[in-house]
Amino acid sequence: MKRVTTLAAVATAAVLALSACGGEKQPGAAAPAPSEQKSLLSAPLGDPIQLAALTRESTKKAKSSKISMETVAGAEKNTVTGQGVYDGDNSKFSMTLDSEGKKVDVLWVDNAFFFKLGADDKAELKTDKAYVKIAADGQDPISQLLGKLMSKAVKESDPSRTLEQVSKAGKITKSDQVELNGELTNHYLIEIEVEKVIALIVGEVGVPFPADVQQKIDEKLKGKNVTIPTELWLNADQLPVQVVSDASAFVKAMGAPGDGVAKTTVKYTDWGSPVNITAPPADQVGDLTEIMKKAGGQ
Repeated sequence: MKRVTTLAAVATAAVLALSACGGEKQPGAAAPAPSEQKSLLSAPLGDPIQLAALTRESTKKAKSSKISMETVAGAEKNTVTGQGVYDGDNSKFSMTLDSEGKKVDVLWVDNAFFFKLGADDKAELKTDKAYVKIAADGQDPISQLLGKLMSKAVKESDPSRTLEQVSKAGKITKSDQVELNGELTNHYLIEIEVEKVIALIVGEVGVPFPADVQQKIDEKLKGKNVTIPTELWLNADQLPVQVVSDASAFVKAMGAPGDGVAKTTVKYTDWGSPVNITAPPADQVGDLTEIMKKAGGQ
């Protein structure tokens, strides 16, 4: 069942990346002049714990935004566009994943992922359904493998989570005030320690790596003090405008082939705008277990 496995892997990567997302100011009134902006923009903070708390409260108030993300891994470039609601168990996302020209529409709603199937997908999976579902409580092998991980990742995809991770696994090395896309922002340079953030994520997800995988990670990273340089831009409302993370050093340390470039840029727009995301009608959703049987487990 290569197609569903691939879709699930891509969606998981996208959702995990959303935990490092940022956003832009809500539309409406005309943008204030630079002098006005400066008076509204507080001085950058040096304490990541305080910064995380302020961003968490701002995100909780705004609650929704549109999404734009680009990941570069060597010569491969992937993009994600969509919209989301950050509300714990009630979080919802609607995304289009574009990987090497192949687009996949994905919904996260009602504690499950829904993948929209194209004509080729339907033919390969031998189904006439418009969607296939991967649920946190699903009984099929793929749902059991990825459902809970995806569920936890989505529920914790509030952009302020990045700052919480920084407070536990990194530090702010520099800050200043700069203009980005015509808006005055507080700009932070952050260094995140790879070994610490891996341990933090594994602990939060509650699913440890297999012993051999963890051993390989430990051996590759031992004594290298590998970090993930991250840039963060926050507006006057303490909402992220943009987040850029560069994992190239980590990828190279792990021995990945190619030039080792691994960079993610995430932007959000329209904070607080209405977002309407609903699950597809039940009669349009295929049962993954039955689809796997028909497809012969390919």
